[in-house]
Amino acid sequence: MSTLNSLVSVIVPIYNVEKYLERCMDTLVYQTLKDIEIIMVDDGSPDNCPQLCDEWAKKDSRIKVVHKKNGGLGDARNAGLDVATGKYVAFVDSDDFVSKEMYENLYNEAVNTGADTVFCGNYQYSHGKSTEGRRNLTERKTFKGNSLKDFCLDFVASPIDVKTDWKYEMSVWHGIYSNEIIQEYDIRFRSEREVLSEDIYFNQLYLVHTKKVSYLPEAYYYYCDNNNESLTHAKYDSSRYTRMLTLYQGLCDLTIERDPHCMRAKRCLIAYMRGNAYKIIDAHFNHSDTVHYLKELDDKNVWKKIDYPIKTLEFHSFIIAYLQKHGLENFLILFLKLVEWAKQMRNK
Repeated sequence: MSTLNSLVSVIVPIYNVEKYLERCMDTLVYQTLKDIEIIMVDDGSPDNCPQLCDEWAKKDSRIKVVHKKNGGLGDARNAGLDVATGKYVAFVDSDDFVSKEMYENLYNEAVNTGADTVFCGNYQYSHGKSTEGRRNLTERKTFKGNSLKDFCLDFVASPIDVKTDWKYEMSVWHGIYSNEIIQEYDIRFRSEREVLSEDIYFNQLYLVHTKKVSYLPEAYYYYCDNNNESLTHAKYDSSRYTRMLTLYQGLCDLTIERDPHCMRAKRCLIAYMRGNAYKIIDAHFNHSDTVHYLKELDDKNVWKKIDYPIKTLEFHSFIIAYLQKHGLENFLILFLKLVEWAKQMRNK
């Protein structure tokens, strides 16, 4: 890696986002923090994104473009890390966008507190509308020492006595990371084609080397869920099950010294088992295929290994885990559809 010469390097993986790229880039090139570099990684995009990347680079000298063969989100982020020269590194999904003061505020927080990493809240943005910001915290908080060890585990999943599965947003796009730590320990993303959540895995590789983390309550990142063709969105298929198990085993390996019984990794797996059951229902497969995919998630040999007190989960989460654990797919289908119907009624 070359000498660090920017304050923040913003890595933007790009694949099939022609419709959203200008919106994303406008919020980056007009950041109030001017001393940044923007690394556009064209991951073999089949649309006009490769040409658009080159056009952006001509407009702004702070923009670098990396063209590469398609390798997926994690591989694209790694390609950006290979050329990043900023003191801090940030990640933005190209169908999302950010507040124009995001990186100035996060960078100033890092300088003022001496933090290796700074996170913030985010907005859910769907079809042109923002929901209330997801803040996780009501006031700024700094983690170091033992509190940082707990915080690191919280990025895997919540402890047993917390009802929500995650206390904090575990994605990498709502923070800035020390590039020195990343390069010193050669921290890179595993492919999402190998593990279901490359973000959780990356954070566990990274956070154990930090000495201080700051978390701001303000929401600066806009996470958009209306692009089903991007690198970060995909329909359900059987590979998701094996990638869940790979993630689970990897998280056990990374956390076992701090969490000897891998309770956080087990809770993470249970949460993903539930989330993917919903994905199967939302995919509107025929009944036979729906049952087939749910049976994969209900593998009794796997559930026997998940020695977790599921009664401590939120009520609907407990019901789903119970039905999965006991292989009651038809009851599970009815319950999931009932939950979805109730959500629709509340949203009317």
